[in-house]
Amino acid sequence: MVRSPHEAMHRLFQHDPGVFTRAFHELALPFDDPLEVALLSTDLTESRPIERRVDTVMRIVTASGSFLLLVEAQGDKDPDKPASWAYYLSHLLAKFGLPPVLLVVCQDQTTATWAAGTTTNGRA
Repeated sequence: MVRSPHEAMHRLFQHDPGVFTRAFHELALPFDDPLEVALLSTDLTESRPIERRVDTVMRIVTASGSFLLLVEAQGDKDPDKPASWAYYLSHLLAKFGLPPVLLVVCQDQTTATWAAGTTTNGRA
């Protein structure tokens, strides 16, 4: 059930988009001041089936706990892959409630270096 404190925490941003700028300045986070703000639909329901397949998913149980190991074979650089990997990780965490670990295996050093690079929100 949605409660007033929950609603107040996020609706503040809807009613005063400038709070974003003030909050991020106060926290010294690296965002430019917004030039435009648009309120979008909060419904994340997919209206059509989306096929998403990880190459291999395994549940690993150790003495200190369990986790999911996702193994992806990557032949070349693919600018769309980091977004797919972010989706896989978040979906499997939500589905199984276990921390996911992504292992990307590559046949060449160039692709491996690219795959190991830092990503932000699924973008290399």
